[in-house]
Formats: sequence, structure tokens, C-alpha cells
Amino acid sequence: MRGPQGLRLHEIAEGLGLERITAHRIVKGLAFSHMLQLEPQARRYTLGHMAYLLGLTAAPAFDLRERCQPTLRRLADLTGDSVFLMVRSAHEAVCFDHLQGSYPIRTHSLKIGARRALGAGAGAMALLAALPDHAVESAIAANAVHLPRYRDISPARLREMVARTREDGYATNVQTVIADVSAIGMTLPRKDGPAFVSISIASIASRMTGAHLDEALHALRRETDVLGRQLDDARVAWGGMAEGIAG
Repeated sequence: MRGPQGLRLHEIAEGLGLERITAHRIVKGLAFSHMLQLEPQARRYTLGHMAYLLGLTAAPAFDLRERCQPTLRRLADLTGDSVFLMVRSAHEAVCFDHLQGSYPIRTHSLKIGARRALGAGAGAMALLAALPDHAVESAIAANAVHLPRYRDISPARLREMVARTREDGYATNVQTVIADVSAIGMTLPRKDGPAFVSISIASIASRMTGAHLDEALHALRRETDVLGRQLDDARVAWGGMAEGIAG
């Protein structure tokens, strides 16, 4: 499901590469078991209550959000901006958490649970650039149909941004997704395999410049390095999350 708004049957079929009749049969079975539910008015399928209960059961084993919250809070308090925790899931980035700083003009660009194509936004771009070249191309190809929904993103633009992110050591999003919103993002370093978690800081474009940008970058680099080491040291506690979610 692409966010809380759900999907129509034809969108599910297209996304899975299935005939509509096959997708309908699968969806019908999932709805019968309450893993999905159909919103009658919009004719969209959303996650059902059994999916919610399964999530509650699994949550204690995957406490990534809880482990990262102190870091997110420090960054939000220091910068005053919006801070996002993003996790790679196949060819998308999922917003796992979002904390708001004290700056009065807020950027509500992502809700918890929302998905974006890898590369669409600073956190999602940091995750895309962390992948090997063949995986970058696979993600761009898989998301090509979704890119027009974003403000200033194309396959060629994504490749340019990946190269710049790798060169700079951090990702930038200067109004490429939402007008007048700019952001920076970095991944949490991993010892084994590509990074699958990123943190980004977003603010109005006129604010994310000069001394404020430098301060935010310094804090983000420090916090992601520390948190990345902590998660690596605690890998037994969060088990195979990297393999299970990264897809």
C-alpha cells in the first residue's frame, strides 16, 4: 500500500505486474483474512486490522524508531527544523518517524508511513546514492512511471544527483519535490552492506542556506556517525531488519 490513502485494484495489478483478474483474486483473499479492507466510496484498498495487529506483534523486535528518537529530537531541538527518519524498502523510502523543531514556519512534507521513490527527497536520495550502480539503475527503472508526480525529478536528474551526493557525502533537495522546501540528508553508516536508514532535515528554502545550513550539516554528520555505530553494535537486538526491510 502506497501510504494511508491506499490503492485501486488496477494500481495494485500494475504495481505487481499481474493481470487484473489475478490481482483481484489475491486481493480478495487478503480482504477475507482482514489483511486488507476496501473503502467503498473511494474503491481503494487499505491495510486491514489484522495487518495492524501483526505490526503490533512484530514491533518489539524491530525497535529502530525507538532507538533513533533521541537522535531525531536532538537534531530538531538544535536546528529548529523538521527531521525525518527514512528506511529503504525495495525501490522506495518509507518515513518511519518525523519530529518537528521550534521554527514557526513548518514543512509538513511527509507523514509517518508515507512512501517516496528512492531519490525523491534528501533522505530518499541519500539511500539511493548508497546503493551500488546496478541497484541505482534498477531503482530508477522501477520508479520511472512514478517520477512525473514529483516537481523536478527525471531519470537523468536522479543520476546527476546520485553523483553529486556521493561526491559531497550528503544529499540535498533544493525544491525538487515541494516548492519552497529544501533539505539535507545522510545515511547511517553500516559495516555490512549498503546503508538502509537515513535522516534528513528540512526547512523552508530561504532558511536552509549559509550558517544555518553549515550548522545543520555538522550536526547531521555527527549524529548519523554516532547512531550508525550504535545500531551496528546492537545488531543482534534488531535482528535481520536490514535484510528484511531493505528488500
